[in-house]
Amino acid sequence: MAKQLLDNAGEGYQGGFTLVEMMAALAILLFGVTAVLGALSSSINQRRTTDARHALVTMCDLAMHRIQNEAIRSTNGDSSPFDLEFVPLIDQDVPGFPGMTWSATATADEDRPQLWLVKLEATWLEEGEPVVVEFLRVVPRQLPLRDRVLSFRNGGAPLPR
Repeated sequence: MAKQLLDNAGEGYQGGFTLVEMMAALAILLFGVTAVLGALSSSINQRRTTDARHALVTMCDLAMHRIQNEAIRSTNGDSSPFDLEFVPLIDQDVPGFPGMTWSATATADEDRPQLWLVKLEATWLEEGEPVVVEFLRVVPRQLPLRDRVLSFRNGGAPLPR
């Protein structure tokens, strides 16, 4: 049997693949690699979107804390809720997410003077397009606790700023 194989090899028989078989194998490989790269790029885009949404949740907590402690000020140093002003915070950076910013503005309601309606807007780029997400929060019209305690300790004296 081995002698017969050797004899066939010597008669012009060559083992291996034809050019058509190699081209078909390369086409299948190319199709597989293209599919994997397409899935990978889609996965990367979804990851960036997910990261942005997670940063958004953290940003809301951070923004509300900053609004309550930095954006509400007394106009005359008194702790009266009617002598307070809301200072808008515009284009604040979000730590840990480059390119994302937020802004906060407030609207006073004449029917409920003890409250402000705060509009938070977050902006970032997603696949080259700007994305804007808006949140509405109700904030009591009062000084931060720290300032109220200091005012109480000072016997109602104006707060240092």
